[in-house]
Amino acid sequence: MFLKNIHVVLFIGLLQVFSVPAQNIKTIDINTSKGHSIKRGASGFNVRIADKVWSYTHPEFVEIVKELKPGWLRFFSGTMGDAFSSATGQYDLDYIAMFDHQKEFLKGHHFVETKGPHRLTDLYRLLREINGKLIITVNAFTESPEMILELARFCKNNNIKVETWQFCNEPYFYIPNRNRYWWNDGYDYAAKMQPYAEVIKQIFPDANLALNYTWDGVWTFMKEINEYQKEHGAYWNVFSKHSYAPHTGKKETLEQAYKRANTKLIEATSPAAMDEIEAYTWKDVPMVITEFGVWNSPLNGIYSSIYNIEYVMRQLQHTNTQYVGAHEVSNKYVPLNGKNKLIEDAFENRLKIETDTILTGIRRDLEGKAYKIFHEATNNSDFLFETNILNAPQVPGLSNKTELGMYAQSYRGCNGYNYLVITNRSGESNNFQVKTNGKLLQEKIETSYISADSLTTFNTNIQETYYKDGLITIKPYSITVCKWKSETNTLAQPTIYEANIEKDGVLLHWGMVSNASNYKIYYGTDISNLDKTLSVVNQNSVLVKGLELNKAYYFKVGALNNKFGSTLSESVSVVYQLPRQPKIFKVSRRDDAVTLFWQSVPNATGYLINYTDEHGKAIEINTDNVFGYRMEGFNDHTTYQFTVTAYNGLGKGLSSEAETVLVSSRVPLSPRNVSATKNTSNSIEVKWHAQDEVLPNTCYNVYRGEKLHEFIKIATCIQDTIYTDNDVDASKQYYYTVKAQTEVGESNFHPNIATTLSVKNADKITIQFIETQESGYLVKVKLNKMSLNPKDDYGVIINNVSYLNVEDLKISGAPEKEGSTTFNVFIPLSKVKENSNYAIKAFVTKQGKTTESAIVNQKITK
Repeated sequence: MFLKNIHVVLFIGLLQVFSVPAQNIKTIDINTSKGHSIKRGASGFNVRIADKVWSYTHPEFVEIVKELKPGWLRFFSGTMGDAFSSATGQYDLDYIAMFDHQKEFLKGHHFVETKGPHRLTDLYRLLREINGKLIITVNAFTESPEMILELARFCKNNNIKVETWQFCNEPYFYIPNRNRYWWNDGYDYAAKMQPYAEVIKQIFPDANLALNYTWDGVWTFMKEINEYQKEHGAYWNVFSKHSYAPHTGKKETLEQAYKRANTKLIEATSPAAMDEIEAYTWKDVPMVITEFGVWNSPLNGIYSSIYNIEYVMRQLQHTNTQYVGAHEVSNKYVPLNGKNKLIEDAFENRLKIETDTILTGIRRDLEGKAYKIFHEATNNSDFLFETNILNAPQVPGLSNKTELGMYAQSYRGCNGYNYLVITNRSGESNNFQVKTNGKLLQEKIETSYISADSLTTFNTNIQETYYKDGLITIKPYSITVCKWKSETNTLAQPTIYEANIEKDGVLLHWGMVSNASNYKIYYGTDISNLDKTLSVVNQNSVLVKGLELNKAYYFKVGALNNKFGSTLSESVSVVYQLPRQPKIFKVSRRDDAVTLFWQSVPNATGYLINYTDEHGKAIEINTDNVFGYRMEGFNDHTTYQFTVTAYNGLGKGLSSEAETVLVSSRVPLSPRNVSATKNTSNSIEVKWHAQDEVLPNTCYNVYRGEKLHEFIKIATCIQDTIYTDNDVDASKQYYYTVKAQTEVGESNFHPNIATTLSVKNADKITIQFIETQESGYLVKVKLNKMSLNPKDDYGVIINNVSYLNVEDLKISGAPEKEGSTTFNVFIPLSKVKENSNYAIKAFVTKQGKTTESAIVNQKITK
């Protein structure tokens, strides 16, 4: 069968080499004197494997990452990261309890509890296999700035390089009009992220920090962030977003979905889209996209594969773009047999199983195959050439318009090849002549491609062939990656991923560099004069011996072959000594479990937890390299003492001071969804939601602060889920949170921080009331300090906030009379879906300028 496949590929290749006719040839022009630089490895993935058998160390997951070879990966996933602990690498039940929708987090908890922690160090070790980069999404939903300070310190202590720190996953879906009170709006989100930015900058002063502005269509949140920037300046230096441009909240036919995606792909990546981003940030703002996709089921298969690659290329055409990541790596290559029941049964029966030995098989989906051939170009290139297609085919779009159906991008490779990538969303097959600087490309063109005869194709194989004389054929519904030899051949700069202290020296690990045959290590005690060297051949690790105790050493690595050498890696440093004493900074208790959090220390390989059990037996737990660890199986109503000790190859350091913990099943969960509403100038009403199951004798303590994360208790043991603060200064901004309490103490963490919200709408437009009628909803709108004239556009905008859907639907209004300061809008039942909630805002557009009402708590439900 293997030989047969080779014959098929060769036969196809020979047919294509000799069958390109001279007539009807279109042109792809490449201008190598124009273009711009790009980040090497700009294309990457979000990672969502928490609720799969796979983990960072699972051999099949390692296999797919090495095969797909993304330029970067994201820690720790998207939505699934909102209740995840960066310290322990596990889900935290207290974090989960802060959300109204807990099902997916609980599934993640079951899986990770069974598999073992998803440690950041394991992911970084995996990235070493592909010379990949790391982007971290800070979980500012449930982790405090104190915890993120320790995450940054942990990265520093372990020589983990973070390309960008992104604040929160999709914060724009956690606002009051969606019955969530994490932040009142984009302005409030920007304010609340500043403490997180400040602690990261304590550790990494030059860190790249990204606010997560938008999801295609959520422009209001982006504009509100811009208001914060205007008033206070930007403490961040990167723009980030997510993009699911072809997504719609309704089911579509394949024909309609095809039209939508053809239009939305170009809209979302257009110069106009970048102009809008820059209008609400600043000129040339760096951009990082940590999730994008099609999310329109009729397009699964060949179209989504083409879309993904073209989306990345179109975004890279902007000089702002640094990294673009698809959602997500294990949706490209998928576990063939999920083994989910095996995991759930193990969790229910509290069985520890070695899930890295449970093989699922791999289903290589078409989207993954597209990335496999595409990443050869992005991983080996650092510059885009200006590229144009003449007479590209047209495809149908929305509103009876047509759109360009092909896109081409060429890359200056660093590995002795240049690349040309062509996407074809049309059903046409076309012949092209490839010209560089006006002349036919004479080099042999090697190609890898996937194609299909129909949009309904869900899977097909990667084909390979070659062309000559600058003439190529582009198949229908295809992605084609071409390469040809060039004179540019350099070695990539290596990255040192680990520097571990061993008994006899420091063990360095770096990523293998393509085309390198050997490596030279430079090291010494003076960063400006690394006077010692060590050479190795065809390996990416070495033990550096002969080091003096208690001295700081710096290391760099260069890649070499028989022609030239690379730029030296960035330096890493260690002090060749026992690790320092760690400090426990936080303890949480939950039923029979205790979680310790400690400040990591430099030069540590891992950490040991020691305690004496209830029978007087000394217990030692090796946590590996983390800065938090959860232990289970303790006796209820029993006191234990814990210490944490760092170790490396030289031995153990000093143990931390002992922490005494009373284990108790009576520790309450925090409440959730805290809100604070200013009813009068001197009173604020604080509300919260109790958990579905509340321990007997639970009451609540209310906390207030004038600065974020600086609270004082203002009410003790409230029996209700509402409290009115009558001691407020009308000129001050207040923040509130609430903890639950029983006789054994308070909940481990506070839930969201509520920013005071005024129900008095100071806008120029107010929705006075919404009346439910038999055939729909009547909305009455009052205008303040403005009136209507016949040229105005006005009405309401409704938005389904039941799930992650951001489609705005405009419905026009009717005035009571000309010059009126009120108007009515009727929303027919046909405009809304069953079992859905809709946020409503009123609008008036005068001479192109739109004014909108507030939308807090203004809803209709069908």
